[in-house]
Amino acid sequence: AWSLKIQVLTPSPRPTSLFTPMAKGLRCLILLASLLVVDGLATGKLGKELKKEKGYEGAWSLTIQLRFKDVATRDEFLKSWGVLARYVRDYEPFCLLFEAIQSDKDPLLLIVDERYTDKDVYGKHRSSDAFNVFRPQMQKLQDAGRLQVLGESGVGISLKNI
Repeated sequence: AWSLKIQVLTPSPRPTSLFTPMAKGLRCLILLASLLVVDGLATGKLGKELKKEKGYEGAWSLTIQLRFKDVATRDEFLKSWGVLARYVRDYEPFCLLFEAIQSDKDPLLLIVDERYTDKDVYGKHRSSDAFNVFRPQMQKLQDAGRLQVLGESGVGISLKNI
């Protein structure tokens, strides 16, 4: 006579030990991260490695205040400026900063900050195809009295020179 024996197999529980190879690797990563944080706190350098601690020697900067007649003009300007800004981001590695700042007090005031490695490369920016498409659009707004422009430029002062 034949007999049939059925055995139900249940998986054994996963090891929860802190001494498995995977857990050991995780403990090493946590320890390393903790040491880096403690070192950063002790030396006062936590996060500073990501920041520039000095100015760009010889960098040339331009700050422009743009006052618009109305919000529609501001928005029209931003559309064409956005095309230029994307071009600068993608094709002008010598440009260190190119940003428009909306005033938090006046919706009709924008501040544009530009920074280049030096004054000579600013000429490359001004001779780009993107700039030569953008600038006449901006001039048209100025000529129509819809945009007033006030700006200053100069060489940045490095902290090591102060």
